[in-house]
Amino acid sequence: MRFLGPHACEEALARGELHTAWIAPAAFGRLAKFIAEARAAGVVIHREPMEGLDRRSQGQRHQGVLGEGGPFAYADFDEVASRVRAKGAAALVLALDGVTDPHNLGAILRSAAAADVDGVILPERRSAAVNETVVRASAGTAGRVPVCRVVNLGRALDGLKEAGAWIYGLAAGTGSRDYLQEPFDRAAVLVMGAEGEGLHLKIRERCDILLHIPMPGGTESLNVSAAAAVTLFRVLARRG
Repeated sequence: MRFLGPHACEEALARGELHTAWIAPAAFGRLAKFIAEARAAGVVIHREPMEGLDRRSQGQRHQGVLGEGGPFAYADFDEVASRVRAKGAAALVLALDGVTDPHNLGAILRSAAAADVDGVILPERRSAAVNETVVRASAGTAGRVPVCRVVNLGRALDGLKEAGAWIYGLAAGTGSRDYLQEPFDRAAVLVMGAEGEGLHLKIRERCDILLHIPMPGGTESLNVSAAAAVTLFRVLARRG
């Protein structure tokens, strides 16, 4: 996987995923600390002109730094379920149903990292995978929280229920409750659907409660990454 930009490379280094880095000569001064830490960790550092970085990044923004390393390390679902059991009512997990846009996924993972969630669940089908675009959109924070891919999202939600979690589906319509009224006083799994499509029926049926974000300005809905950020931090605020 490629890591574009200093933030993504620094995060990859911290996770032990960075193998090689190409750095523009003009960036060596401001990145002296990173370069020293990378070399100490055995990362191979190359001095590369900006033109070479532009070719390697295929025109994507890199800010004078490009890294390469192994594939993204997904977590095991059992790890997330164990966290839910261990944390009890304080547990917070995010599950994404059909979020296929990598920029949205990256923005969601950035919010999840900021909220220190216990895991993010992605289905293997009908979902973006964590790639360099996602890592870039997350400002390099994609690896700060456990992200796992599951064959069947519905069964994963059942497993989290067995671990003691309450499943909250974000969906407007009949039977949906204002999220401002929810205390979030138990282990919570927030399930977000794709923009436009929402939650698939089988996923919606597995939710213990449906919530919606009120829109006093008349906007029909928020972008899924914005909705995820708003809801995650509402949970944190309610829990104090």
